[in-house]
Amino acid sequence: MDDPTIHGALGKSITQVYTIEFQKRRLPHAHILIVLQAADKFSTSEHIDKFGSAEIPSSIENLRLHEIVTKCLMHGPCGIDLPGASCMEVGQCKKMFPKGFRTATIMNVRVYPLYRRCPSDTTFVRGREMDNRFAVLYNPYLLLKYNAHINVEVFTSLREVKYIYKYIYKGFDCANMVLSAGQVQYNEIAN
Repeated sequence: MDDPTIHGALGKSITQVYTIEFQKRRLPHAHILIVLQAADKFSTSEHIDKFGSAEIPSSIENLRLHEIVTKCLMHGPCGIDLPGASCMEVGQCKKMFPKGFRTATIMNVRVYPLYRRCPSDTTFVRGREMDNRFAVLYNPYLLLKYNAHINVEVFTSLREVKYIYKYIYKGFDCANMVLSAGQVQYNEIAN
């Protein structure tokens, strides 16, 4: 992937760190941390809204972007609509969806900003009616360029360092076992 900051999608970077992991279905999944120059850092709500959105785009204004968002960047269904979803834990979505409606983005110095999610028309995604409360933050330029699931998050604290290094150092998933006489033997101590 070429550097999205060169083309102005996010701003000019001073450093980048990334890791690529292979998930359960052997698909590559990248975690990329881009540290922007001071002048390009996301310091206001308006700046965040300029580069990212957590709303379903209009199918009339930009049909292609609408199709990509509804196909790749809608969380769920989960919660009441699908209580057995993999993201559900003790009756709550682990990713905290659905998010609340919000008419403006609010800066949050602890972790992520609270993104604008205006109440608007709904759309059908995976057989369920969904609205902006289920949209995942994205950058329109990157979505239109790569036509893929690209979740963009804005960090306004130092927690991003912990976030990215968690993925760099966590290692890969693996299972160890020995087959003997047609039966699986597992030695927890040896493994």
